[in-house]
Amino acid sequence: MTNYVASPTDPFFHQLESEKLQRWELSQPYAYWEYRHKWVEYPKNRTVDSFPIHLDIEATNACNLKCIMCPRTEMVENGTFWSIEMFDFDKYKEIIDEGVAKGLCSVKYNYLGEPTLNPQLTDMISYAKQAGVLDTMLNTNATQLDEDLSRDLILIKLDKIFFSFDSPYREKYNRIRVNSDYDKVLYNIRCFNEIREEMGSIKPFTRVSMVMMRDNKDDWDAFQQLFRPIVDSVSYGDFINHIGQSKPEYSLVTDGKENFCCPLLWQRMFIHPDGVATVCCNDAMRSLKVGNVFEQSVESIWTGKEYQRLRELHATGRFREIPTCANC
Repeated sequence: MTNYVASPTDPFFHQLESEKLQRWELSQPYAYWEYRHKWVEYPKNRTVDSFPIHLDIEATNACNLKCIMCPRTEMVENGTFWSIEMFDFDKYKEIIDEGVAKGLCSVKYNYLGEPTLNPQLTDMISYAKQAGVLDTMLNTNATQLDEDLSRDLILIKLDKIFFSFDSPYREKYNRIRVNSDYDKVLYNIRCFNEIREEMGSIKPFTRVSMVMMRDNKDDWDAFQQLFRPIVDSVSYGDFINHIGQSKPEYSLVTDGKENFCCPLLWQRMFIHPDGVATVCCNDAMRSLKVGNVFEQSVESIWTGKEYQRLRELHATGRFREIPTCANC
């Protein structure tokens, strides 16, 4: 039977267990497992530390693709997307310094944008690792992942890299990931893993994932066959209509839970390049804004009244009083 394990950060995500994944996990220090314990236990016990366990800091909200399932594509086309920016490096360093002193364990460098378009991406990751962040990660479309960038990411000890690739078939991939090139991206992913092996590094952990939709659900077996010899883990994410805030269009796994209490409210915060802080990976419209880091500290946002209100509604089973959560 196929086993699925939850992603470190994404609730609509399904990752295949593998020997490579287990090998990577066995290499992690005790502090890593303390952090993972907090990730599981804090939502269960409703524990709120002075700082999030994890931050999603969007290195840039720019992107070079127009993927058909991406909410960013739709918002850019209809003129509702906000200004395109790079994350301010000085503000970033301030956030990392504050966070490491107060329990920050993990940082992810993207949300709707493509992080490799930020020329300071490797500086951002290197700063976090030197400051003591345990777990650094990013999703990438891998279009910009040349040999130089690959070597740099491996040298600075990026912990995890997740490649997005939505079909094992060239024509379908190019139709879904508009402006990308199947052959170039597949070559980049292969090369990244070969370079990592050549450099004798176990990091970063590599994963490739597809967005599971009705028109590519039959590709899953071929997708696994293509990538299992190449990367550490193969996965899929459920397609979510972020604009309409609906349940997954298609999923291989269902849980049927009705009494939902979102764990993200006790785990992580999303920070966009314009400083806006939000609470949910599925809130592409940013309807649940809880503050702005150019006006408040991360701690004051995390422990503030709006976050506490949202947590209270979830903890008491009243999440449907929040329209965005009711439609999740």
